[in-house]
Amino acid sequence: MTGNKESEQLQDFLTELLNSLQIGAEIGSPFQEHNFIDYAAELLSGAGIYDNIEPKDFKDINRGIKIDGFNWNPLERILSGIIVNFSGEPTPGSISKTEIEKLGKRTAKFIENISSEAFKDTLAPTSYGRDLIDSMSIYLEDVNKYRVIILTDLVMSDRVKLNKLQIDNINGKEAFFEIWDLERIRNLATAGSESEPFSVDFKSLCGGLKALPANVSAQGMSSYMCVMPAITLRELYDNFGQRLLESNVRTFLQFRGKVNRGMKETLLKNPENFFAYNNGLTVTASGIKTEKVSGETIITQLDNMQIVNGGQTTSAIYFTPLEKSTQKDINFKDIDLSKVFVQMKLTVIEDPEQSEIIKSNVAEFANTQNTIQAADLVSNHPLHRKIEEHSRNHSVPPGENQIATKWFYERARGQYETRLRALTSLSKKKKFEVENPKSQRFSKTDMAKYINTWRMSPFEVKRGAQKNLELLGGVLKKEWDKNPNSFEIAFYKELIAKAILFKSADYAIQYKSSWYKLEPGFKAETTTYTVSLLRFFLQKNGHDINLKRIYDSQKISESLTNEIINLAKVVRDNILDLNFRDGAANPSEFCKSKRGWEKFKLLNYNLSIIEPNDYLNSQEIEDILNQNKTDNEISNDLSFLEKVGRIDQSQWREIYDLLLKHIPETTAGMRALRKFTFNASGITNTIHLKDYEMAIRMLDRAQEEGYILTEKEE
Repeated sequence: MTGNKESEQLQDFLTELLNSLQIGAEIGSPFQEHNFIDYAAELLSGAGIYDNIEPKDFKDINRGIKIDGFNWNPLERILSGIIVNFSGEPTPGSISKTEIEKLGKRTAKFIENISSEAFKDTLAPTSYGRDLIDSMSIYLEDVNKYRVIILTDLVMSDRVKLNKLQIDNINGKEAFFEIWDLERIRNLATAGSESEPFSVDFKSLCGGLKALPANVSAQGMSSYMCVMPAITLRELYDNFGQRLLESNVRTFLQFRGKVNRGMKETLLKNPENFFAYNNGLTVTASGIKTEKVSGETIITQLDNMQIVNGGQTTSAIYFTPLEKSTQKDINFKDIDLSKVFVQMKLTVIEDPEQSEIIKSNVAEFANTQNTIQAADLVSNHPLHRKIEEHSRNHSVPPGENQIATKWFYERARGQYETRLRALTSLSKKKKFEVENPKSQRFSKTDMAKYINTWRMSPFEVKRGAQKNLELLGGVLKKEWDKNPNSFEIAFYKELIAKAILFKSADYAIQYKSSWYKLEPGFKAETTTYTVSLLRFFLQKNGHDINLKRIYDSQKISESLTNEIINLAKVVRDNILDLNFRDGAANPSEFCKSKRGWEKFKLLNYNLSIIEPNDYLNSQEIEDILNQNKTDNEISNDLSFLEKVGRIDQSQWREIYDLLLKHIPETTAGMRALRKFTFNASGITNTIHLKDYEMAIRMLDRAQEEGYILTEKEE
C-alpha cells in the first residue's frame, strides 16, 4: 500500500465488507467465511473473470488437504481449485509468501488426487470431497493448466511477487497461483469498468510494438495500426487469459469451442501467409504510452487492453500448438509462430464517460460480418439504459426503516462507486448512501438471475452469471424489438419485486432454516430451483406469486418465507439424492441440465403454508396484466415528454433543417417538428402527446443521417 489515503480507503472497504458478511451470521462463525466466498464468487463471476465458481469445501487435516471450491474455464482450459483464508480481523493484516505457498500446496494436493480411485475410496459416501472429485474429474481430459486461486481478506505484501511464488506441476501439467487479496478485491469492486484494471508492458514483452498513428486528433480518443507478432500475442494470452477478451468475444468463443480449422491449417502449412489470409484483431485500450525510435512510434504500454474482435484468431494462435494430433505427418507442436504476424487496429479511449459507448460501437461495427449476435453486446442496449433510467428516477415505497429509497442498477461495473466518489462533501455522500443503499445495488448478471429464476429456467441460472445473462439477453432483445413499451415502469416494479423475492429466499435458506445450518452446501442451486418451483406449483393451480404485495411492502411475508424454507428442504434433499438424479454423479451438472428441471417438475408437493394474500387468482392475474399495460403506456408517454424537454429549440431547428433534405415538409413527422422548431415567443402551437412521440422518432431518423445530439445538462 502507498500512502495514508490508500490505507484509509482499504480500511473503509474492509469495514463495509465485514459489516455485509456479518448480516445474519454471528461474528467469528463459519458462516462469515462462507459469506466471504459467496461475495467473492459473485464479484468475480459478475466481472466474467471466473464464471460459475462452485463453492464446496473439503478438509483433511491429517493429509494436509483443504479446498473450498473449484472453477472450470473452458476458454483457457484451466481447472482451478479455490482455497479461502479468511481472518475476519477488523484491520487489514498481511499474508506472507510462506503462508501463500502453504495454502497452495493444500489445494494442489487435493487436485493431484482427483483421478485416484484409491483416494476416493477413503472418503465417506456423503463426503463433499467425493462431490468435488465427481465434479472436477469430468474436465481432466481437456485440462491445459491447473490453477490454485487463493481468496483472502488479508493483504499480500509488496515484497511478495507472483513470479517468485512456486507451485509444482500437477499431474505433469503447468500449475500456477492466482491470489485475490483484500487490495485486489477492493480494486475490482470499485473499478469503473467491466473487468479488473491491468496494464500490458510491451517494452518488457517484445521491446515495444511498432505502430502507425491513424487518428490522434480526436479529443480523448486515438487510433493506430499495428503488426502484432504471433509469439507476442500468444504470450499475452498466456499471461492475461480471458481478461484480454471483451465479454461478447468470450461468449462468441464459448459457443464455438473448437479452434477454426482453416486458421489451424494455415498455421501448420503456410505460417508466413497467415497475415494475408487473416482479418486481424480489433483492440481497445483506456491508456497508452509510446516512444519515438528512429522516427517510428513504438507502443510501450497499453492499459486495459481488450480484444473486441479477433477472439478466434487469438484462440487459434494460442491453442493450435497445444493440439495432440498431427496432420499429414506434421505435428501441431512444431508450428513455427516466428513466421506468423497479425494486423491489429487499436483504438485508445481515454475518456471514461464515453468508454463503454465507444467500445460497444467499435465491437459492434468490427463484428458486423461475424456471427456474433447483437444480443452479445449488451451493456449499451436501450433495454439496459431503460432499467438504469428507472432506477435513477424512481423511489420505491418505504420499507421497515420508513425511508423512501432507490434500487441502483449498475449497467456498467463501478457506476455506484464512481457516483459516490464524485460527491464532494461527506453529507452528500451519506445522503446518497441512504437514498441508494448498497444492499439495493444490482448488476446486469443479478438482473438476469432474478428474471430467469422467475421465468422458471433455473437450469440456465446455474450455468453461470455470464452465460445466463447471454441466454436471457437474446430473449429480452427480441421482446424489446417487438414492444419496447413492455419495459416501462410496470416492468421495473416487478423486477424489483423479483429481486426482493430471490434475495429473501436466499437469505431465509441460509440463516432461517435449521437444516441448512446443520449441513450447508448447494445454496445457489437450492435458491433458484426453490423460487422457480414455487411459481410452477402455484401456476399449476391457476395462481401466481403476488409481486405487487412484495413491491409495496419491500419484503416477503412470514408465510411465504416459511413456505420457501419448507420447499427448499425438499429441493436440496433431492439435489443430494443420487436416485433422484437418475445416477448423475455430479449434482451441480444435474442442476445445469433441463433434464434436471423437468425431473423437479414431477415432484408431488403441496403448498400448505403460503397464505392467499401471497398469491393471485386467475382474475387478479388478468387484472394485473391489464393494469401493467396501462402503466407502461403512461410511463412511455412521460418518457417522451422528458426526452423532448431535454432538447432546446435551436437543436430542433438543426434537426428540422437536416431532415428537410431527405423528407418533404408536408409529412406528419415534419409538421410535428415545426411545432418544436418554430414555437418561439409570441407564437402559439397546440402540441399533442402524439407530437412528442413523433418528434422523438424524427430525432432517431436525424441521428441515422449523422446528427449528433448534445443534451442539456441537468
